[in-house]
Amino acid sequence: MAEGLGLRWVSIARLRSSLRTTLFRTSFFLLVTAALGNVLGFVFWLAVAQTYPPADVGLAATLFGVVLFLASAGSLGLPFGIIRFLPSESDRPRLLNAALLMSGIASAALGLLFLAGLDLWAPTLTFVRADPGLAAMCVLSIAGFGIGSVLDAAFVASRRADYMTVRGVTFGVLRLPILLAGVFGILGIVLAWTTALAVSLGIGLLLLLPRVAPGFRPVASIDAIRGTGIFGYSLWNHGAAITAAVPLSLLPVLILNTPAPQGGAEASAFFFAAAAIAGALFFVPYAFTTSLFVEGSHPEASYRRDVRHAIGFSLALIALGILAAVGLGRWVLGLFGSEYADAGYEALVILALTSPLLLANYVFATELRVAKRIRPLLAITVVASGTVLLLAYWFLPAWGIAGAAGAFGLGQGVAVPLFAIERRKNGTNAEATRARE
Repeated sequence: MAEGLGLRWVSIARLRSSLRTTLFRTSFFLLVTAALGNVLGFVFWLAVAQTYPPADVGLAATLFGVVLFLASAGSLGLPFGIIRFLPSESDRPRLLNAALLMSGIASAALGLLFLAGLDLWAPTLTFVRADPGLAAMCVLSIAGFGIGSVLDAAFVASRRADYMTVRGVTFGVLRLPILLAGVFGILGIVLAWTTALAVSLGIGLLLLLPRVAPGFRPVASIDAIRGTGIFGYSLWNHGAAITAAVPLSLLPVLILNTPAPQGGAEASAFFFAAAAIAGALFFVPYAFTTSLFVEGSHPEASYRRDVRHAIGFSLALIALGILAAVGLGRWVLGLFGSEYADAGYEALVILALTSPLLLANYVFATELRVAKRIRPLLAITVVASGTVLLLAYWFLPAWGIAGAAGAFGLGQGVAVPLFAIERRKNGTNAEATRARE
């Protein structure tokens, strides 16, 4: 009896010790940011769905996904470089100015290129280019989201993920009243998220960033990127991250271009709703492995201990999330409308069941990033993402958006053994890499 009580108290003490680590603190605020962001995003898109027909929702949701994808592409992988290099950087303001400027310019350039080639890669979105105001807001939002990704990475790298929470909540809260008070149509939806984004960036750059980088003020300079190794490291990570983001970013476009009834604008809206809800669960392994990446970039941290903690916390929350998706998913989708629940529930459950595979892949990828072994990460990600899109192309005509969700899960399943083989074949010692720095 006494031994049992003793073991129980030891377990409780270990849990309390784990909860006090910087790994858990960063992960906690990343999860809070994701939870609040998903709730606020859910309310935003719910308001859109209650105001506009499914076809308009599908077009707006697809456009928003493309905007986020292009912003991620325009970041040039610099968020990864900031997390890996900022903790040991002596001149933080200079490095941050260079990263923010490069990300903003590259994102805006991709936005303009996207608009110029709409006839080629997204004919259903050519209406964006026909409206100068809508086109301008799309380019500005692409640049803004690109800058925001670097800004948030600076907060996370400095172990102040709570600042990221403040910025994310500001964006999520402001866009809803702007939507309700704004112009009707897709223009009103884009105006809402662009204005809210601008305010959140202003707060982040002018009020919060100087607290983690004393002396910071916006300066147009990229000199700090040269000779540090951050740009090459970031670009390789960039290739891997963009490739990994391709499936969920482009599946709505693939669905949109698939003939009805398995595809089309309405099917794209149904898949977007299911993916948005599943995204809340996907953020659990992302949050803990991002925090693991931060700790792995700080030489004083215990990486092996943090890996165990990240996996343990993630699995517990993932199990709860899967149960919630199975038990409550149909009801949550039904808030958008009965047609969303009928068409999107199977896709939601399939996506939720994919989350343990994502955790395994994220842990393997983080170890490679800390060890600065990015080329194998890129190769494995290319294979996995290519598998998703190829299978989705085959599955969509037969099984609709449930087939697209299944393709995503199978693609993640392909990556797990490839990561394991790479780890066993070449070894990945993250702690040894940090010791040499």
